[in-house]
Amino acid sequence: MFFLSGRLVAGDQPVAEDELIRLKREYADVFALQGTSKAEILAIARILHAKPEIAIDQTAASGEYCFNSGVGTMVHFATQPERTPEDVVYEFDASGLITAGLDPARMQQLPERGRMTPGVWYFLPRGQQDPHHAHAMPNPTIAIAVNVK
Repeated sequence: MFFLSGRLVAGDQPVAEDELIRLKREYADVFALQGTSKAEILAIARILHAKPEIAIDQTAASGEYCFNSGVGTMVHFATQPERTPEDVVYEFDASGLITAGLDPARMQQLPERGRMTPGVWYFLPRGQQDPHHAHAMPNPTIAIAVNVK
């Protein structure tokens, strides 16, 4: 708290310093970014700031955060990528692709969480439980995992 003299009231400085230390610790990975990586995370932050409801907490179901950008398009980010080959999982509503000729019978069924092979496309039929959401999907879904490590 500042008086007209601009001085801190006794006891306020340690609180401000503690808050700064907490922020530096909590955002260390973001502060460490430079160049394109920094610009990209800031672009994502601006999208989430404009429409925060597209950020879905799926940590209880799968240990992931879901960026549900809409129109059947989602990307999941693992909270502990060192524990899974599924660092990033992309999921798409496959309805339009099936109409255009995609044959789901030629695809592997989406396995349980942690069992996806990175780079392999999987299919989840409409109404079956998605292991990354822990609920049934309203539309047929295709998914692919990426192991960033």
